[in-house]
Amino acid sequence: MLLEEYKRSLKMPEAEEILDLLFYRPLAFVLVKGIYRFPVTPNQVTMLSLIAGLVAGWFLSVGTGTALLMAALWYAGANILDCSDGQLARLQNSGTPLGRVVDGVADYVSSIAIFVGIGIGLARSGSGQWWLVTAAAISSGGHAILFDHYQSEFISTVRGERNFLEREMERFTLEIRQMEIEQRDGLKKFFLLLYLNYLRLQKKSSSKHEAMVFDPEEYRARNGLMIRIWSFLGPTTNRSLLILGCLLGRVDFFLWTFTVAGNIWMIVCYLVQRRIHRSMAAVTLAASVYRQSEN
Repeated sequence: MLLEEYKRSLKMPEAEEILDLLFYRPLAFVLVKGIYRFPVTPNQVTMLSLIAGLVAGWFLSVGTGTALLMAALWYAGANILDCSDGQLARLQNSGTPLGRVVDGVADYVSSIAIFVGIGIGLARSGSGQWWLVTAAAISSGGHAILFDHYQSEFISTVRGERNFLEREMERFTLEIRQMEIEQRDGLKKFFLLLYLNYLRLQKKSSSKHEAMVFDPEEYRARNGLMIRIWSFLGPTTNRSLLILGCLLGRVDFFLWTFTVAGNIWMIVCYLVQRRIHRSMAAVTLAASVYRQSEN
């Protein structure tokens, strides 16, 4: 019973990051089990995650050995809370489109604070490397966008939900138009517009043509390993590398790893993913032509 409840709290185990499955999500589930029957909302948990991330950023800006240890602890807590909000929403069945937007915005605000904190901390230690901090921040954002896209694509395709990205964009566009007609909730509209532009950016970066329709089981078989490889560019890997860098007193280790190795990994993943999509598209097209010739 408890195991089934834990599985319900996940997006899809095979599309989750390894470190999430092994460490962060089990801890988050324990937290969620303690609060989900109380009037605690996922958005409130998201705000706690944001606060923890901002505190971690402040400790990073101090730059001392003790401060880096505290930054690691606070950032680990932020990631556990970041896992908790989605798990809480799924168990309570209280998830909303706005909740996804708030979660995404909180993640990006927290990430900005982290990189600014790293830059200030390095400057205070006499090794100002703002160019490297900026490169790592841009890389981190790009990795997050691509992983989020391919994770959503994998989950929606395996579940048989066609044209997930298109439906999401249409859904948010209609919601924004309705708000404009009723002239309400300016702040909510602002956040929804942010998310809509994020979806458009995902669409541009996709290696899959929107007209492609794949068989769910075939897609799972061909992309099961690929989504696991993509997951090493996910936010938890990003945060865990930084936590390790803090514990070792080498934040620059995190910056170089993500900027160099991370970008090489991303390029290779994208090229392999594009090849898989093209191969599947060719097979799908051939099967379609064969069926038409039979008829």
